[in-house]
Amino acid sequence: MSTASDLKSNSSSTEFLLRRLHSLAGLIPLSLFLVFHLSANNAAVKGPEAFNFVVNALRSIPYLPFVEFSILGIPILFHGLYGLIITPNFERSKLATYSQVRNWTYYFQRITGIVIFIFIFVHIWQFRFNEQLDFEAVAKSLRQPGWAIAYFIGIAATVYHFANGLWNFLISWGITVGKNAQKVSGIVCLAIGLTVFGIGLSALWTFYTSVPLNSVV
Repeated sequence: MSTASDLKSNSSSTEFLLRRLHSLAGLIPLSLFLVFHLSANNAAVKGPEAFNFVVNALRSIPYLPFVEFSILGIPILFHGLYGLIITPNFERSKLATYSQVRNWTYYFQRITGIVIFIFIFVHIWQFRFNEQLDFEAVAKSLRQPGWAIAYFIGIAATVYHFANGLWNFLISWGITVGKNAQKVSGIVCLAIGLTVFGIGLSALWTFYTSVPLNSVV
């Protein structure tokens, strides 16, 4: 017969495993895909032809729906839903009691997680099932200030979640143990985050400032 301590131990072990899987899914494949996705979109900076070439190349991948669902869909759903589950468990009182930087970074990690979960579904609804997806189709939406602002917020939230999540991953997996190591990794993760944000923002700016085809004489 299981005792209360046994049940508590099993519950703790399950939670530990789920948090490890949650962290791992955030790094592989989601963080890798984020960098790839923003880099692919950045082809727009080189012009419509370059962007359209990348889109057509990606859409020609064999069994694309299966690949997307198995490699991206399942990890996104698991990482996002479990993130929503653990969000209410954060002790907000710590913010007022300690005001430690790490408490705030974790707090914004949870907030950006909610923003990203909504943003991903909007992004998929807007572009994934567009059969005529090309540079002009994307630019037509992102030329609108409302959508441009929404994507700016979405990219910023996603990159923060990625960079801070990478920093937390290194700590929680015992890769950066000491304070000095964590400080250095924090600087490195910040640099990576700013670089990735710049890549995403340059593509967004290119779409926002592009000239509609029907206005070209």
